[in-house]
Amino acid sequence: MTQNGTLIELVGKKGAGRTHLVYLICSLNSIRSKKTLYLDGSGNFRPEVIYEFLKKIANVSGEELRIFLKKITYQRIYEVYILINLLKKIKVLDIDCVIINDVIPLFLYNQNKNIRQEVRRFVRELALIAITKKISIVFTSTLVEKFEENSFESINYELFYHEIIRYVHIKAIIQRRTQNMIECTFIHPKNLIDSKLSINLDKFEQHRI
Repeated sequence: MTQNGTLIELVGKKGAGRTHLVYLICSLNSIRSKKTLYLDGSGNFRPEVIYEFLKKIANVSGEELRIFLKKITYQRIYEVYILINLLKKIKVLDIDCVIINDVIPLFLYNQNKNIRQEVRRFVRELALIAITKKISIVFTSTLVEKFEENSFESINYELFYHEIIRYVHIKAIIQRRTQNMIECTFIHPKNLIDSKLSINLDKFEQHRI
């Protein structure tokens, strides 16, 4: 799913399967001898899930599994400024992929009137890093459900949609169809619009719809 020199955004509601999908990406990268930097904004990182993915995909155990896991570097992100400072280090690190999970909401806690400009600069910098280093960068965003006033109908919207869409290379909406089945519906760029990818997390099969 990931491509070198590409900034990919995975958007979905809470529980849609975004985190499980990036765990799967980490696992596949390790098996392919690619180094992954995982930046976590929520503190919900579960290495045991990646461990189980690796056992099923690679069908190995013991020392071989530990070798695969060592290809994943984890960093907890508490503040936006830590994230911004890390971007400078990413430029010189020997890595093949960056996973940024649940960090966009951190911008909401930053008491800055120019919050939208901050998000725009951040995403633009991610796109430039992906292109110049020829690596893949994947980050997740949350779809927020909002109920209209005096109505039982709800709408889904993405935080900072306009600030993000102008710089991402690939954007997909993630939906969980069953416990083990995740569906990716691509909404950007134009040549991928309405294209869908169904991923079985149990058998690790991918099917275009």
